[in-house]
Amino acid sequence: MGLTKPNQELRRELKSLGLGLEQAASEVLNLTRGCQGEEVIAALKLITKLYENADRLATLADEVKAGQISRTAELRR
Repeated sequence: MGLTKPNQELRRELKSLGLGLEQAASEVLNLTRGCQGEEVIAALKLITKLYENADRLATLADEVKAGQISRTAELRR
């Protein structure tokens, strides 16, 4: 059975947010090219957190697809 429209929208939103986090992590990585020492360590910690959050959003999107998480029409923005 396919996803309901609210669940399709939720899945798309989660995937979009995850992609945005991955792009932000990539941009932060590019900004660290000229940095050294503690600046790089701080940036790498931030990048790691961004990728962890992106992975979590991807997992939630998969759970929506599997029907484990759903959105009702009343909860949509």
